Amino acid sequence: MSSITPEHRCSSMLALQDIPGVGSSLADRLSRTLGSEDAVIEALDRGDVASLTAVEGLSANRAIRLIKAARGSDPDICRSGEGDALHRRILESIAEGASNSAAKERIQLLGPHPRTEREQIVANRRRIEEAMDFILKHPSKSEEWQTLTTGLSRIQRGNGRLDRVVVVPSQEVANSVEGLESRCRIIVRDEKETWKDYAVFNTVTWIGEGGPRDPPPGWIALPSITRIDQAVPEISIEWFHENHSSIESIVSISSFDWGSHSLSDSILTLVEPLNGLRELTEDLSSEGGDLSSLEAIKDGLWAEIKTIEGSVNDAIVASTSDANLSLDGEEVLSFYADADGLNRRIQAAVATGIEQAVQDGRNKLDAYLDDVSPKIPHDWVDSDYPFVVRRRAVEDIESALDAAIIAAKGEDLIRNSREASRLFEDCRLAILGLTEIEMWMAVARWAISNRCVMPEIVSKESGFRLDEARHLLLDVDPTPITYGLGSVAAEGDLDRLALLTGANSGGKTTLLETVAMCVLLAHAGLPIPAAKGRVALVDELHMLAKVSGTQSAGALERTLIRLADVFTSPSVKLVLADELEAITEPGAAARILSGLLEAAMSNPSSSVVLVTHIGDQIQSRSGANLRIDGIEARGLDENLELIVDRTPKRGLLARSTPELIVRRLAARSQGSASDLFNQLADRFTD
Repeated sequence: MSSITPEHRCSSMLALQDIPGVGSSLADRLSRTLGSEDAVIEALDRGDVASLTAVEGLSANRAIRLIKAARGSDPDICRSGEGDALHRRILESIAEGASNSAAKERIQLLGPHPRTEREQIVANRRRIEEAMDFILKHPSKSEEWQTLTTGLSRIQRGNGRLDRVVVVPSQEVANSVEGLESRCRIIVRDEKETWKDYAVFNTVTWIGEGGPRDPPPGWIALPSITRIDQAVPEISIEWFHENHSSIESIVSISSFDWGSHSLSDSILTLVEPLNGLRELTEDLSSEGGDLSSLEAIKDGLWAEIKTIEGSVNDAIVASTSDANLSLDGEEVLSFYADADGLNRRIQAAVATGIEQAVQDGRNKLDAYLDDVSPKIPHDWVDSDYPFVVRRRAVEDIESALDAAIIAAKGEDLIRNSREASRLFEDCRLAILGLTEIEMWMAVARWAISNRCVMPEIVSKESGFRLDEARHLLLDVDPTPITYGLGSVAAEGDLDRLALLTGANSGGKTTLLETVAMCVLLAHAGLPIPAAKGRVALVDELHMLAKVSGTQSAGALERTLIRLADVFTSPSVKLVLADELEAITEPGAAARILSGLLEAAMSNPSSSVVLVTHIGDQIQSRSGANLRIDGIEARGLDENLELIVDRTPKRGLLARSTPELIVRRLAARSQGSASDLFNQLADRFTD
């Protein structure tokens, strides 16, 4: 399965340890489990979560972090914990519809890529569009696909001890198979030893010169170790047993007619090289004919011996009785003068019966052994009557059966391991490839069920435009929102900065998250929950959450340093900030935020939406004419819930709605509390 050279291992180890989060211990475990350091690098580059999580102690989340670290220190556009958390929630929602856990894990690697990785974004879009087209054109085949892929799982690798002894000519050769010693016994032979010194072991791999010309059953003789699975064929067989669920899925998928479609072609490309896989799985699931017959014979041997002993003794008794009765009156009279003759006559008759009964017993045992097993020893009888089979003879038969079983197992092992080695790499690639197809199919199912569309993406403009966008992570039916910002937006929304004002609980934070959700999905190459969308690609997305309470001097200083970096950096970015004014008292906050926004405006690659309750103060403190959008509450409905138009109105400085909250409390309260809230409500009419 893998090449092994110590020199190559050392050079790759350095590359592994250059990856953040990979120390010498983890690098060693990764290499031993995946077979080589090159295989680890390949798995990281391919995003092969399944193979990486086969390493003991490596969770799927940590594997994902290692993959991202291997791809670069900043592999996506998120620059805040809030953005990362939102993206994870989106992917978790998508992953719920995947047919298997391996595809669920693979979904966690989807984007969001920066604008410099536009090719990857476009590639993802093509795969998802292909999957959506397949589902819409072939709904029944899509359902069958979802059913057949449930058995796909992360690739498993065995780690138990194997009953094989590898005999090598030198310590150097032993060192070249580092890691194999945990799976089987490796012995460095003495110069004076021959292969016959190791005949006490049932399964042996002899490496180098001096091996048997005609290896005994269970033995393998090789000039050198080039592939571990050749030296220890049990490894390849074990791999197929460990991954039997995935293998069964592949067999079922390969047998289904997927019709004519580009995605169907992708499926066939993965399964077509696996000719003979079904036969191999059948051989591995049930022992070969000779082997199963031999083992059944051995298991039932003692019971058959007891049955034969009983039948022979019954036959002897019956024949003896028949001999006594066959003497008629004349014969009895003729023997009066010759008593010895009578005795000889009876003994001859009984001996003939015993001999025939014993022969019948031997014939039965011959028939039981069925000509494929060891022959019956000549001295197999211990006593004629009562008839008893010699126990040593039974043990000799058992020993011969054991030898025949070992030989049959060896033949099956070599035959099946040769086929397993031939199919291993294609099977591994098929598991990974089919899992990836199911990942795209899961995304497509999610997109179709949520009425998502593929947005237009542009690289040299700024902002976004969303028509009837919906927040999919709410516990309530989402209200569609139409909103835009920057040069890609509709006429009248071309400003790169907007202050978003409005009612408490009016949906300002929900709007920010909806925008962020669509932007993140677009940068991952995924469809967005909207009727239409246009997104300018960025390098950075900053989601800045609400600040909780007025900050201390030290906390304020740290916050300002972070905000200064966000608003003044020259990178292409989108900033979505939620109520930052709580960093300090309102007057000072207005001065600070207006200055930060002016700095952001100086960067033509920046787009900013700031949710605030002090929009008028920020506007008055700013030297620029800042755009102000408002989400306005119009009153209370019959259920005393706010009546709100969730889509912001341009140029509207919307107010908070404390009076509506007070009126709702007045309507829902009783007694003195109701009286108080009614008095407070009256104050808003003055």
